[in-house]
Amino acid sequence: MHITATAILKVREMGDKSQPEGYGLRVIVDVGGPEGFFYDLDFETSPKEDDQTIVADGLTIYVDAKSWERFKDGTIDYVETKEFAGFHFENPNAPRGPKDDASLAERVQWILDTEINPGVASHGGTVALVEVQDNNVLLRFGGGCHGCSSSSATLKYGIETRLKEKFPDIGEIIDVTDHSTGENPYFGH
Repeated sequence: MHITATAILKVREMGDKSQPEGYGLRVIVDVGGPEGFFYDLDFETSPKEDDQTIVADGLTIYVDAKSWERFKDGTIDYVETKEFAGFHFENPNAPRGPKDDASLAERVQWILDTEINPGVASHGGTVALVEVQDNNVLLRFGGGCHGCSSSSATLKYGIETRLKEKFPDIGEIIDVTDHSTGENPYFGH
């Protein structure tokens, strides 16, 4: 893992204002997001048990074992342009999405795996693709989403909005779950 001098300078600028002496940087790489991984940075003062610890230009960097496996060959930079100012993560290990000529089912599955399911997992839920029929997407809710009173809102305002934004030619998004059989819904009816 590499962190550029520009990124180190920005971390120090932010940390020196608000953190105790001896602070370090925690790097977190988790599954999710449109590129397959979600990246986060935080300040930390000591390592955790499974951390990889790196020192770059005097800055201690802590990376948990899973994040290390996902980002060990990556680079953290700080970028400022007219349109964007922030940390940029270049990760050659990031999963790549389906090819442009992939089926609608493969592309929908990618969005479910990288964007939708990491979000509903916070409620113990899952959303599975059953099939695509004539550009209509059939989904089944599981875990905490199975029987959840908010599942229709999740479908309409979360999943449907994102899928139609990503794939404008998509037809209906249909929930085929029998919600009356949900055993442990996040929100009961």
